[in-house]
Amino acid sequence: MNAIETLAVGLAAAAILSSPARAEPTAKLDSGVVQGTQSGDLLVFKGIPYAAGPSGPLRWRAPQPAPAWTGVRPATAFGAACPQPHLSDDAWARVGPQSEDCLFLNVWRPAKVEKGGDAVMVFIHGGSFIRGAAGVPLYDGSALAKRGVVVVTINYRLGRLGYFAHPALTAENADGGRLGNYGMMDHIAALQWVQKNIRAFGGDPAKVTVFGESAGAVAVQMLATSPAAKGLFVRAIAQSGGGTAAAASIRGGPLTGEAFGASYAAGLGLKDATPAQLRAIPLADALKSGPVGPMADGVLALRSPGDSYRKGLQLPVGLMIGGNSHEASLFGDNPAPAKAALGAAYPELLEAVRAAGPSKAGAEPDLITQSLAIQPSRYLAQRNAAAGHPAYSYYFDQVAGSDRAEAVGTMHGGELSYLFGTRIDKEVWDETDAHVSQLMGDYWVRFAKTGNPNGGGAPNWAPVTKQASPYMAFDAHPHTAQATPLDDKIEAAAVANATKAWDAAR
Repeated sequence: MNAIETLAVGLAAAAILSSPARAEPTAKLDSGVVQGTQSGDLLVFKGIPYAAGPSGPLRWRAPQPAPAWTGVRPATAFGAACPQPHLSDDAWARVGPQSEDCLFLNVWRPAKVEKGGDAVMVFIHGGSFIRGAAGVPLYDGSALAKRGVVVVTINYRLGRLGYFAHPALTAENADGGRLGNYGMMDHIAALQWVQKNIRAFGGDPAKVTVFGESAGAVAVQMLATSPAAKGLFVRAIAQSGGGTAAAASIRGGPLTGEAFGASYAAGLGLKDATPAQLRAIPLADALKSGPVGPMADGVLALRSPGDSYRKGLQLPVGLMIGGNSHEASLFGDNPAPAKAALGAAYPELLEAVRAAGPSKAGAEPDLITQSLAIQPSRYLAQRNAAAGHPAYSYYFDQVAGSDRAEAVGTMHGGELSYLFGTRIDKEVWDETDAHVSQLMGDYWVRFAKTGNPNGGGAPNWAPVTKQASPYMAFDAHPHTAQATPLDDKIEAAAVANATKAWDAAR
């Protein structure tokens, strides 16, 4: 190296050393200041506590405010996932470290925001209410946030730690309220946190959309029918969560839930247990398999979501709802749940599907998909429109180019990588996949911003109205389609049997 080159290198090094380092972004919250990171034109904050850790004396209690801190708290890594069994290595189940102290959320926001604040999208993950986490790479909010919204993903208590009723826990509440939906309480606490703090991230608390998939979609439906969630959001998106949600997701009344909890505790040798004894149950025992999930508690969930929509008792919020072409994959193509959902109408409807020409999956899987997911979802959209609220329905039938030859349809959860733009594992997209992903994200964001998914030259998505029930078909050429008479028959049978099941459960 000659003298001139040496001088040039020295000057460059001096310039680097003397230039100030870019200050990482901060946000001042009601509990303290957090510092995130900047990634291109996005600011990202991870692992922010929205409530106190629900362990020890706070297990099986309503979420408490997050303790305040002094100084600047790093928000650069995802918080621990809520405790759960390891039952899958699928993309949505790669949750990382776990802890009972798990009530964290994450925020992706544009570096520049609109005057008055950007619309906010709060995501509730799926996982049958027993698995999943907000920090799963599949749910990275970058692609959506780049469209001009603030994206929030949340953890919430799962399994028996999240959904558990017991007479001793009910009795310790001064108001006598039956408590058991702790996961739902977490959803509400996170949305309340958003109302208090989202302006610190450039968000507008008056433009909050809550969206979720699978169990997260059922959670969205529960929130959209809960008086406790009134005023916390203006729009809701439910992906692959069905719509009748009677006996399957709301298992009987609160007394049934308490009786089940008492039986569970007795099985651990805790007959007539005290609250302290319950909270001392080892975590391993609390995670053991068994039926868990939301219940009608008489406080947060007064009835099943389907029953609330049927009676026009849902919150006055816009609704986007739908499912995938092979939702039967969730049930292993087992027809038993569909037979229960359709009752005596099952054989006749199965023959009608065969006569109409089934998909590659076959007539029985098609009927499972339609009766448990697609048509019940469309019913909620219809009921929302009948109540005078915006409603949009969809049917997703796109499969990655790398899997298209072998796939029989879009499996349960198969739309998530398209929505978030986070391709799964070895999934290889072609131009059609990229186009559908772009359209889907645009539709979701426009709905969050305005209540109408249309615009930007995209194919028109006709709304559900009191007179008509169209839906957006997401395939190689997304377009608005119309429900068929057979769709109407499946919907009518599914709704009638779900209503009967709910009335019997009460």
